[in-house]
Amino acid sequence: MLAAGCSAGNSPQAGTSGGAAGNSPGGGPSTSASGPAASPGSASPGQEPVAQSPSAPSASGPLRVLLHDDFRVASNDFLGVIAAEAPDGSVFAAFGSQQSGSPATTPGAAVYVVDGNQAAAVAEHPQIAVTAIAADDTYLYVGGGTQIIEYSRATGAVTRTWPLTLPVRLMTAAAGRLWAVLGGTAGPGRVVEISPQAATVVTVGTDTANVLDIAAGPLGLYYVPSGGATIVHVGLTGQRQEAPTHQTVNEQLSGPSAIQAISVIGSTLLVIHDAGQGLDSTAQTYDASTLAGPQANVPGTAGSNHAIDSLGGPVDLVHAGSLACSGDSCVGRYDPATGTVTDAVTFPASARLGLLVGPYPAVIVFPPSGRVYLDRIG
Repeated sequence: MLAAGCSAGNSPQAGTSGGAAGNSPGGGPSTSASGPAASPGSASPGQEPVAQSPSAPSASGPLRVLLHDDFRVASNDFLGVIAAEAPDGSVFAAFGSQQSGSPATTPGAAVYVVDGNQAAAVAEHPQIAVTAIAADDTYLYVGGGTQIIEYSRATGAVTRTWPLTLPVRLMTAAAGRLWAVLGGTAGPGRVVEISPQAATVVTVGTDTANVLDIAAGPLGLYYVPSGGATIVHVGLTGQRQEAPTHQTVNEQLSGPSAIQAISVIGSTLLVIHDAGQGLDSTAQTYDASTLAGPQANVPGTAGSNHAIDSLGGPVDLVHAGSLACSGDSCVGRYDPATGTVTDAVTFPASARLGLLVGPYPAVIVFPPSGRVYLDRIG
């Protein structure tokens, strides 16, 4: 189940404080991309190729690098990443300028794929400025401008294009659904739900200004609208559930986007509250079914609490300067009840950790020089 080919992809229509073990990166097997290529594997007509699954992460003990994989992309301070991981561990990533805030590619820029333990390869060359990526077992979704393109992972062909009325800003896929946040961060927007097999786009939320992150899991989508007073849950049948966060936001100090839904970890929703300059940020958990909470309220640090759920349990990415990793950056096991990060793989403070994805934990790293790379952690 992997993308193959480089379809044009354009449409005639405009739509996660504590001690950490110091395992250095690069200790696992190493691969590098040799040039533009379709993802490995082949299939007969009507039959999907079978990709080798990556090594499963361990559920306990010190974490380590299982795979080190270079992208054919030169690292720099102004480069950002747009990426997602499919349930089978295939990671799709595109790179673009983030000087204006959220990263965006140039039209025609490569979307790369890392399948299993294979070298990074080019999956697609969408002829749009990509701003969001999502993936499931069957499809790769690429959003940019006022459209979302659906590619078959088996053939690389465009299977569907959804025209939209507002620009795509965020996307996530889970439980057989695709959700997108449309519009900017400074004005009214829209949350839409899409069935991968349908042509319709259903609006399930409005007024999404200052929604900077979204979370999805087996029960649907979660987000916190501007102001931080309410958690919104959109279920798999489209039903909308709202509950108070029971938190107070000082908008003058923190801004209206201080509270954000980050991820679903088991049966809990992880939310962060970035107060002031972020040095006193906290993480909260809520029941993912009832939205009751906060169940736990733990200290955080600036740039942490990007935790994800994984096959090895909750994992968090912590940027340089945190006490959790003695000043370095790291990726380690995360305890949602205490906020501690342990058994971590550490990275030099000079390296910028761009994004952590799962369920097979993988971090995309921007070193001070050389190529951007992906490390699978387990």
